[in-house]
Amino acid sequence: MNEKTVSAIHHRKSGKLSDKWESYLRYYDALFLPRQDRDISLLEIGVQNGGSLETWAEYFANAKKIVGCDVDPRCGSLTYDDERISVVIGDVREAATFQKIQSLSQTFDIIIDDGSHMPKDIIKAFVDYFPIVKPGGTFIIEDCCTLYWDQYDGGLLSETTPYALFKKLIDVLNFEFWQNECSIETYLRSFFPKKSTPEFILKGWIESIEFRNSVITVTKAASPTHQKLGDRTVTGRSRII
Repeated sequence: MNEKTVSAIHHRKSGKLSDKWESYLRYYDALFLPRQDRDISLLEIGVQNGGSLETWAEYFANAKKIVGCDVDPRCGSLTYDDERISVVIGDVREAATFQKIQSLSQTFDIIIDDGSHMPKDIIKAFVDYFPIVKPGGTFIIEDCCTLYWDQYDGGLLSETTPYALFKKLIDVLNFEFWQNECSIETYLRSFFPKKSTPEFILKGWIESIEFRNSVITVTKAASPTHQKLGDRTVTGRSRII
């Protein structure tokens, strides 16, 4: 068994408590492997007892910075021997908290939203923090199962949850095929008032969106464009049709 996987590190850890679903661990093993040895920066929104930050620090041995943010003031007592780990206390919706986070790292390769799980908070965190994901980086939203629950202002038929937004953003990924029919601003009007659609959406910074059980992963493009299909490539000489 590889002892350096996210799953192995999580299961053997004995320090601060960390709470992750098993399917997340397997998924992260595959998702993060290409960057495991790189000098990445990672932000996790919502850290509770702080154990996951220890997991990330061990898994990403060459990471430059690992930042956790939590609104609970009790998280201010979390301390780490690893100087790469920092904890910011504050509400990620507030500008002051955003500034504190950016004082530690201007950009991040990975951002994980494990915060309040409330629909409006998830959307705001995505709108505010996706711009500071590095090109090619990922923004991950955990525990999206809550979006089906009434106590989290969710519901299967709700048209205002993050699931509804990201399903629409799938169409935005394919904007080049319907751009003459409707503007992105008009198409997303139910989520963003006129002239307030995030610039990163309008410019085509979203490269891909992946839906898994309770997880949404958004990858940032290497450069902004809505011409994502690329050139058509035909090879070979023999043709019978």
